[in-house]
Amino acid sequence: MGNADETPVSFDEPSNNIIEEIGTKSVIIKTLGNEKMCITVMLAVLADGIKLPPYVILKRKTMLKDQLPTGIIVRCQNQGWMSTDLMKDWLNIVWNRRPGVLVHKRRMLVLGTFKGYLTPAMKNIVGEMNAALAVVPGGMSQPQVPDVVENKPFKECL
Repeated sequence: MGNADETPVSFDEPSNNIIEEIGTKSVIIKTLGNEKMCITVMLAVLADGIKLPPYVILKRKTMLKDQLPTGIIVRCQNQGWMSTDLMKDWLNIVWNRRPGVLVHKRRMLVLGTFKGYLTPAMKNIVGEMNAALAVVPGGMSQPQVPDVVENKPFKECL
């Protein structure tokens, strides 16, 4: 079983901690001015704890010419977020190359409620990969596994 979710990553994360006198009417927070610039990172973990390579989506039209770090997959998209086409790419590049994929047992992939996951074409692609698609409804009172196990520690490391 695997669980995947996207998370936005800002280039300029202002600190949650400030030092100011009690009663101050306004507090100036210095930033680099890049609060609105962000990328999307798709993180996935298998039930046995294996983390799949991060899938990074840059807000660009063309791929960078610079040498990119190994161990991550980088793609470009005009808005900088997951699309149906990128999800198909993620399924082929990350999910379909995970450890144990050659063992022909039926698997389950748990995703959030992004509309692009719920199309008949996407369900067919996942089915052809010998996997069942499970969707976690939005607004759940319990935290999703990726939010606690992947996204939070990932952002804390950044």
